[in-house]
Amino acid sequence: MYLVITFLEQLEATERAIRRLREFGIPEPWVIRARSAAAALSAEVPVFAGLRSLALGADDDRVLLVSLLPGLPAEEMERLVQRVQLEMDADDPPMGRLVAMPVISAPTQRRS
Repeated sequence: MYLVITFLEQLEATERAIRRLREFGIPEPWVIRARSAAAALSAEVPVFAGLRSLALGADDDRVLLVSLLPGLPAEEMERLVQRVQLEMDADDPPMGRLVAMPVISAPTQRRS
């Protein structure tokens, strides 16, 4: 099993990214809105003295798409990640970054 994480650069690209992941067979992702460390720290900076301007752009939200993909051979998973990343890089501006990590998980017990 693999954990597939897509780091999107633009909030507006979320729907297009979900559609693209589906096209490549990556299951329905969880959509997580995130803030960078700079954004979190800029909330602590006083408004006076223009200090907040040092963190200009830090307030931008980021989006992470997280999916679990059933086990594939490592070579096949690497090819899939590269194909999706090529598509994401071809966008103008590039959509973001995709990574996949092997996951060890316990079997789930389904209750009837």
